[in-house]
Amino acid sequence: MKNRSILLFLTVLLTSVQALQAQKFGHINSAELIQIHPKVATANADLETFRKSVMDPFEAKTKAFQSKATFFMEEVNAGTLSKVTAQTRQEELQKEQQDLQTEQQQIEFSIMQKREALLQPILTEIDSVIQVIGKEGKYTMIFDTSVQGALLYTQESDDLTAKQ
Repeated sequence: MKNRSILLFLTVLLTSVQALQAQKFGHINSAELIQIHPKVATANADLETFRKSVMDPFEAKTKAFQSKATFFMEEVNAGTLSKVTAQTRQEELQKEQQDLQTEQQQIEFSIMQKREALLQPILTEIDSVIQVIGKEGKYTMIFDTSVQGALLYTQESDDLTAKQ
């Protein structure tokens, strides 16, 4: 009986070792792949052109606001404004400042969206290459070393999500 247990244990152990040896893992640095991709330079140039087209008018508005605010402060310090006029102008400047902050947030969001739109085809291309390499190379998993814990490819397996 003891020999059977040992034999069964050895059989299970050898089977487990063989299964582990059959697994093949790989890793890449996706940030590096993206950086060296030939289409990235064009995407970055397009993004910079877009950024400049939306930021230049905004920067002109910001400078105009700063001039107004500086002039207002000079008038207040000189005492040339009545309290009512000073209060009204201060409220107008605060409103304009809030509008500029809102516009800046919208511009930053539109730049981020443009960046994502320009990089998406590149990322899709890189992902399809990784999938092909994973299947053809019979990899069990391919990890991304540029992001902690990122898994880029895995063999099809049983979905255990529904198991509870």
